[in-house]
Amino acid sequence: MIPAELRARVEADHMAVRPLPAPFLRAAWLLPFALLALVAAPAFFSVRADAAQLGWTMTWGVSALQVVLGLSVLVAALRESIPGRAWSLAAVIAWVAASVALLIVATLAAWEVSPIPLRREWWLVSLVCISGSAATALPIVALANVLAARAYPTRPAIVGLLLGVGAGLMADAGWRLFCHFSEPAHVLSAHLGGVAVAAVAGSALALTLRTPFR
Repeated sequence: MIPAELRARVEADHMAVRPLPAPFLRAAWLLPFALLALVAAPAFFSVRADAAQLGWTMTWGVSALQVVLGLSVLVAALRESIPGRAWSLAAVIAWVAASVALLIVATLAAWEVSPIPLRREWWLVSLVCISGSAATALPIVALANVLAARAYPTRPAIVGLLLGVGAGLMADAGWRLFCHFSEPAHVLSAHLGGVAVAAVAGSALALTLRTPFR
């Protein structure tokens, strides 16, 4: 039997809570940031010089596909943040592998159609691409982590990793429309490096926010 005093204290502590929306509904908050990440770099700087040669499909089409996959990874991360709905290790690896595979395929396809090497100041150009891509992804990483923290994640590092990969993929969708070089060595180091930075930042922030929001 529970003592009456303890029962009264428990009942007095009850608070009504709002039901947690489905992961795809929570991810909808990130859609404006995803669209901004897509158009920011080409609008502020310029569209890559070989855009006409690559055509709409290999420029805006591939970038739109990156945004869609990035949002899908974010939805997967927000599902992972809900206790009892964790992905298996194989599924987590599959989400990350699919994102990396898309970047690799898009890079090799662009190089095949329009091979533009990076011969001079490769370190400076790479620094611009990796830092610009990561900086574009970080606001999405931050907001997504706040949304995830409200779900009481039990594996915050994995949640943050997926959030970072999704955000990094969406950020690169815009930066690849601006970057004038298609050399795989540059793209797969600097652009993929931006995704890696976002993933590390996502995990670090998720661990920092591991105390649940009320």
